[in-house]
Amino acid sequence: MPDKPAEATEFASLLVTHKKGLAHDEASRKLREAVEAVQRTGKAASVTVKLSIKPVEKIPNAFRIQDSITASIPEEPRTSMWFGDDKGGLHRNDPNQREFDYDTPADNKTAGAGKDQ
Repeated sequence: MPDKPAEATEFASLLVTHKKGLAHDEASRKLREAVEAVQRTGKAASVTVKLSIKPVEKIPNAFRIQDSITASIPEEPRTSMWFGDDKGGLHRNDPNQREFDYDTPADNKTAGAGKDQ
């Protein structure tokens, strides 16, 4: 038995060396995505690093470590406004509203003609 107890492995060291650092890289990438999403949306995000540790059968003091990196990243809703017609169709402009004719010049006979002078 050794005189001095062995120091426990640091979590950060394990994360960087486990599976050639793939878990560390993925967690770092998801952390960046989470921070960017929080800045963009103002909503909370989270990144979770989970390590499952299981004994290896028939090999004393051997362990199998499996990682799981998950993130809850807020998304901005992708919405747009559409107008429906009587036949179930969708239109970008309201089919019940008259369209302006922007190509025809003003004739000074409109209700607001001359009021801005």
